[in-house]
Parts: sequence; structure tokens; C-alpha cells
Amino acid sequence: MKRISFYLLLMVMLASCGSKEESQPQEPSQLEREMTALYGENKVIEGAYPDSLAVEASNGIFVGQRDSTLLSFKGIPYALQPTGDRRWQEPKPEPDSRLVREALYFGHSSIQQRWQSSAASLYPQGEDCLTLNVWTAADGMRTARRPVMVWIHGGSYVSDGTVNPRNWGDKFVKAHPEVVLVSVNYRLGLLGFLDLSQLPDGKAFSRSGNLGILDQVEALRWVKRNIKAFGGDPENVTLFGHSAGAGSVSLLASIDEAQGLFRRAIMQSGSVAFTSSREDCLRLTKRVLDATGAKSVADLQALSQDDMIALNDEVGEFFRFPERDGVVVPEDPYERFGGFNAGIDMLIGTTRDETRYWIDAMGGEENFDMAVQLWYLYISMSLDGTQRSSASRFLDVVPDDNPWPVAELLNDLMFRGPAIEMAQRHATSGGRTYMYYWTKPLKDPIYGACHGAEVSYVLNTGRQIKTGDLHNSALAAEVQQMWVNFATTGNPSTPAHYWPAYETTQRATMILGDTIKLENDPLSEQRRLIAPLISDYISPIFSDLLDKAPWYLGIAIGTLLAVLLLLTWLIVKIRRFFKKKNK
Repeated sequence: MKRISFYLLLMVMLASCGSKEESQPQEPSQLEREMTALYGENKVIEGAYPDSLAVEASNGIFVGQRDSTLLSFKGIPYALQPTGDRRWQEPKPEPDSRLVREALYFGHSSIQQRWQSSAASLYPQGEDCLTLNVWTAADGMRTARRPVMVWIHGGSYVSDGTVNPRNWGDKFVKAHPEVVLVSVNYRLGLLGFLDLSQLPDGKAFSRSGNLGILDQVEALRWVKRNIKAFGGDPENVTLFGHSAGAGSVSLLASIDEAQGLFRRAIMQSGSVAFTSSREDCLRLTKRVLDATGAKSVADLQALSQDDMIALNDEVGEFFRFPERDGVVVPEDPYERFGGFNAGIDMLIGTTRDETRYWIDAMGGEENFDMAVQLWYLYISMSLDGTQRSSASRFLDVVPDDNPWPVAELLNDLMFRGPAIEMAQRHATSGGRTYMYYWTKPLKDPIYGACHGAEVSYVLNTGRQIKTGDLHNSALAAEVQQMWVNFATTGNPSTPAHYWPAYETTQRATMILGDTIKLENDPLSEQRRLIAPLISDYISPIFSDLLDKAPWYLGIAIGTLLAVLLLLTWLIVKIRRFFKKKNK
């Protein structure tokens, strides 16, 4: 596979924790030791077991553990595991059973690249990853009918997992025993989103480009059948997630299979824009076939799990999002927000400085400055003249004190714009909709309120995405209550903060930061200028530039872009110099 050294690959990994690492340290990191210590295998129990810790589900009796007022059940299988000849098969429920099993340990992480900054990737991985976890208050569990909140983790559909302490639900339920919280593992990367439909024996795999989403559907079916035994109300289920998790929630609200399985949806910095076309997905399929020499699905199924791990490392940088295949996911999922899912209450929002999350991955502030310019130049190749004009005017309205105006455009293009598009379509079609905008920054000002800055506040984990967080406990308590109120009633208002529904006249938006306030149509000019760019599903996967061009053409384009980037960077620096001089 040809490489072009100056391209910044994997720049846009929407909830991952850094760039691909070339080598692992000789000694395990502290995070790796922490994750290894968590590992254990849930065993079959023969003989007596504590009835107070046991719950009978359709596929078995699961024995959890108690921590003060909290009961937890970890690593519960919600489907037959997709191993052996079930690789790339659609998920199927486990058969009814009276088998008694432990539910003490998280299940395997889905196969993914190992990064020292990614907790779930350092936990044992396996294809047998279709498990979920339940946290519920012990008091009155057998008679309670509590709202259920199902958390779907992010990670660009290629990384992360429920074992990551940032995704745990224990502290959330301890603070809010009036709800039951479920978290779900699903297939990632090549095992969850690889289109095999065009292979000679691919007819039976026509939906393989969206297996990770179908896994989530199967998990919701398990919740529907069994959550009552854990004290939850199967008729009052709210999905919530961050980044790819929020993208998943938006897709689950848009597909036929998931209808009737949940009532409400919370989307934190993720949308239906995080999808790929069939054409783009088939490029990844070709790379897989070229790398393995396989000619059929059967050839690929014959690969060992270790082979799959190596293959994922080799071609995983050309990852794909869920596929707009017209079979599972509509070719234009935005259209489903025009009435199809009007009966689902929605809470949607983004953070102020989404793309600053990737400053570290880019190697620091200067490299980030150059990288976002290159990123935008690549995206500009797919824009028409009108769209380029709108983008140019957008850059002109960004305040002068913003050090990265192009990053602000990318914030709106990839995150805030699609969130508004979904919200306004849903509201116009009669759906109950609420909008928020997160402004609470991290301690280090260069990150601002970056991608994922709100997750530790929402889940009450205290584990921020970057170190040294200036935690605001009052903000955390209020935001959690807003989310719980929404899950309970469909309205996130609290006694301290009335939150009106979003509609296209006032566009009421709750600003969540050190000061919580309601604002109508914030950044309205930016909203209007970014709108013409939203409908084209512009891919945020930077490796597309390599994927779509022959290597020699790629070098030519790369050289031209490098020259343009340097000129653009110099012009920006000169303009800033004279602006400061003239003040």
C-alpha cells in the first residue's frame, strides 16, 4: 500500500483519543495496568447463589454484585456471539435459558487498534463482544418501574467500549437512583461496518455495512424483553450517546428496525452526518480484499481472530461510518427527521470548540493550525462555487479573538450544523425537540470546550477527556437532573431553569457552562452561512483523499495542497500581524 508521508492521516477520529501509535512502550502504562486489573471471565454458577443479587432474564439468570445501594450486572450477553462462521452475520438473540451465570466483569472490547490513550483498547479484545451492563438501585428493584437510559459509547465507530471508566454508569445511578442505566458494546470497524454485499457469496451479507447498528437494535430488543426484571420500565426507554454514540442514536431514530424500542433520544455531538456512501464503503472492501487476497466472504471468515486484529491494524485507518445503503440506513437519513420519527422526543447539542480535541493528536497548536487548514482545503474540493462563497463569508464573521477560525467552521460543518438540521426538521414535523450548546471549557484554555467536554458531567464519572479539569459540581448536578428529567417526562426543565422546546422561530437553546442561561438562536449568522453545506454529507474522514486517488495523483494533489497550505498559513499570519499592529 502506497504511503504519502506528509498527509496527516486519521485526523478526524470522532471520539477516539489520539492518532495511531507506531509502537507500544516496553513497560505497561498505568492505564494499561488499570484495565488489566479489571479483567475477569464471568462463569457458569453451579449450585447455590445469592437470590438478592440475581435477576432472571430470558436468556439466563444473572448474578451481579452490590455496592452500597447499587446493584450492577456486567458482561451480560444480549445476542449469540459473532464468532466462527457467525462472523459478519446479523445478530440473533440467545435462546431462552435457565442457566445461572455471573455478571461481575465487563465483556471483551470489540476488536480495535490499541492506543495507550484509549482505555477500552487496552482491555482484552475479542469478536465475542456483544454484551451489555446494567446499573440499578437495589431498593425496590423487583417492583420498581423506573425510566431506563441506554448509553451508547463513541469512538468513530472504530474504538472505545463500555469498560472505559468514562462510560461507567455506577456514579450516575448512585446520584439518580430513580433511573436504570444500561451501556452497550457493539461491533466496531471491519467487523461492524464492512460492506460484503458485492462479493460472489455476499447476497446473505447485504446488511453487513451496518452490523454495529443492528447489534444496537438487538441490544434494545433485549432491554425491551428483560429490563422490567431490573426495575426498569420497558415503555420508557431513552437512548443517549456521545460522538459516534450520538450518531448511532440519530440513526436508530431513523431506521425501521428500531421503531418502538425507545421513546426518547439524546444526541451529544453526533448526527446522521456521520455516515458513509456505499461507494466509499466499497473502497474499504477492496482494500480488505487486496490486503488478504480473499475472493469471497468464506475466505474472510476463514481468517483467525489474530488475523483480523492484524488486518484491522493494516487498513483500519481507512475506516468507514455506518453505510447509507438504502437497506438498513436510508440513503438520506435527514429525511427521516421530517415526520418518520416525530413521535420520539429529542434533545440535541454540541460543544463550542469540538475540533480542539485533536490538538494533541496533531502534535500541538502550530501543527493543529496547519492541519485544519489542510483539512479544509481537502473538503473544499467537494464544494461548489456557492458553497465556497458561503464558507468564505463564514470565516469573515468568526470573531478576531478566535485563534482558529477554520476550526470554528469545521465545528459547525461537522457537528453544530448537522445538529441544527436534525433539530429544525424534527421540530417542524411536530416532534418535541430541545437544543443545547456546551461552553464549559477545560482547565487548559487551548482545548476550550472541546469534543467530549460534557461527557464526565453527564455521566458523573469525574473522568475528563483531558487532565486537569476545572470541574464545576453545580453544573454537573444541574445537567444530570436535566437529562434525568428529559428521560422521565420528555422535558429537561428543572426548578432552576425553564427549558422551552426548540422551534424555527425563536430557536431556544440552553447554554450550558459556568453560567447556565437560555439564548435564542445563538451564532445565528454562522448558522445561516453553514446551512448550504450541510446536505451533501461531506465526509470528515481525512484518509478519503488517499482512498479516492491513485498514488501518483495523490502525490501531485498532495504537493499542490502543501504549497497552498503554506501560502494560506503565511497569509493568515500576515493578516493577524497587521490586525494587531493597527489596533
